[in-house]
Amino acid sequence: MAAATTTAQTPSLVVGAEQERTLDRLEARLEALQFSLRARRSDPRFGLWRDDMRETRETWFRLVDPDGQDPTPEGS
Repeated sequence: MAAATTTAQTPSLVVGAEQERTLDRLEARLEALQFSLRARRSDPRFGLWRDDMRETRETWFRLVDPDGQDPTPEGS
């Protein structure tokens, strides 16, 4: 019976690991975007980076807590 339990848990472990990797990638992307925003405010792509950061942050929060809300006020 232990084998059945292990087999049943394996898919959820794989899904959990994939979600963790996705969250790590999104977090790294947020850090890179934040750096770009701080370092190059006069760059013409500033608005695009800000929009991309907002979308990335929203995706991160949706994955972390699908029923929750982004606790970070807009523009932060």
